[in-house]
Amino acid sequence: MFSAAFAEVRSARARLVQVRPHRAITPLTVTPYLLAQAILLPVILCAVLYWAKPQLFDFWRGCILFWSGQLDLNFGLSALLNDAGQHALMLPRREQEAPMPGAIMLVLTSVVAIAVFALSFGMKRAKLPLKIPLRIISVVQLIAVVYFWLAPTDFPYSIARHSEDLMTIGYALMLATPLMLAIGYYILNLSLPVKLFHTALILLFMAIMVPHQVLVQAFIMEHLSVLFMPVLYICFGAVFDALVFVALYSWAVSNAPVDAAV
Repeated sequence: MFSAAFAEVRSARARLVQVRPHRAITPLTVTPYLLAQAILLPVILCAVLYWAKPQLFDFWRGCILFWSGQLDLNFGLSALLNDAGQHALMLPRREQEAPMPGAIMLVLTSVVAIAVFALSFGMKRAKLPLKIPLRIISVVQLIAVVYFWLAPTDFPYSIARHSEDLMTIGYALMLATPLMLAIGYYILNLSLPVKLFHTALILLFMAIMVPHQVLVQAFIMEHLSVLFMPVLYICFGAVFDALVFVALYSWAVSNAPVDAAV
């Protein structure tokens, strides 16, 4: 009886229920036209970004200079040209003397980092995605505390150099964006204008995000301490930019129709 009942259920399900596999595990047929897009679009877009690099960095530095006056950051431009032939950012007041942490700052930061690390153990399974990043941030910050406690005068980086490095990281991610989209987006069965539109939106978002990311981090270090530079660089630099790209890529793919992967 059970065997007959299950057989009827399987038969009814086969006739009435049409469940399409998720597109992530659906075999994708890449036509020559889609393959050509996946090859030519990254080449063209990367060439445009490479050609526009000086103008992009000038826009970023101009945006930073505009807002730095409102945030009391005192950013300026170096009189000497860098390796790219441009005037790099500088902080005249802090170029030789970065805002180093005092004993109270070191103690308070240590207490907060240890408390956050300890509280992460009490998080329920539903908060697991947040638990690991909090532990990583806490450990990185504690390592920075130990470094500044033992050898504060040997810290070799300035806020201006950190800001230039952030812009370089942001540009590198923008340059890699067309290559990464070629693997998982340009091969979808979508119209070319839609692909170019979403690519332009992703690149535009990053182009606007990078200078404001620099401003936020510079504001934290200038008004608090360079004690937070390692955690800002490691956890909110390249890693943060990559997560932003993943979020934007997911948004673009989620807007694709169901038959885009057929």
